[in-house]
Amino acid sequence: MSKKVYLVGAGPGDIELLTLKGMKLLNRADVVLYDALVNPEIFQFCKDDVIKVNVGKRKDHHLKKQEEINELIVEYAQKHETVVRLKGGTPFVFGRGYEEVRFIVKAGFEPVVVSGVSSTTSVLESFMIPSIDREFSDAYRTITGHDMKSFSEIVTQYHSRENLVIMMGIHNLKQIVFTLLEKGYPSTLPIAILSKGTCKDAQQVVSTLGEIEQKDSLFFEQMKQLTPAIIFVGQTLNATQELIAK
Repeated sequence: MSKKVYLVGAGPGDIELLTLKGMKLLNRADVVLYDALVNPEIFQFCKDDVIKVNVGKRKDHHLKKQEEINELIVEYAQKHETVVRLKGGTPFVFGRGYEEVRFIVKAGFEPVVVSGVSSTTSVLESFMIPSIDREFSDAYRTITGHDMKSFSEIVTQYHSRENLVIMMGIHNLKQIVFTLLEKGYPSTLPIAILSKGTCKDAQQVVSTLGEIEQKDSLFFEQMKQLTPAIIFVGQTLNATQELIAK
């Protein structure tokens, strides 16, 4: 039987949102290769002598290329009994988990994926924003905002009962707002920048597309400092505002 290599979702930030299965694996891990967005408090669940390897990738600052990460996983698996690849959120959602799975299989090991709590829903909920609300919406679309060409090709037109959950788009906030307005999204449509959701230093900025469009360059530079952040666009934000009003 092949040795197992574990891809574990660390969740959105709050360590109490780590799954029980993930915690048990960290308890016995000999090596943990972890992402930049993983809360360092999570290592309290590890053995004292665990080998911790930071392979984080942030915008314009990659400690390791993906190919190097793949090779490191296999290298440690060849030498140690329990190797955990700890990924922010859940392994296959806006990560490169499947590339790692392919490499692990090719090297003769068995990959085991342990799902985590995805930030695509949990961050919204931490700010009391429903991704679906019977009064305001029937659907939500989750999309990356780091590639504006792809974003523009995928988001083609406005639907009043669909929300957008835009990941990794804070550095392109100005272009995203411009693109949405150009495609017919109303200027009065609510938008929220949700920073560090589920964590102690979480904060949000709520506005409209039209108001954001009028902001100066200083505002957009300030928004970049809120990373990691999710951009939420849609009428469902009105549900949150009604709750606040009450």
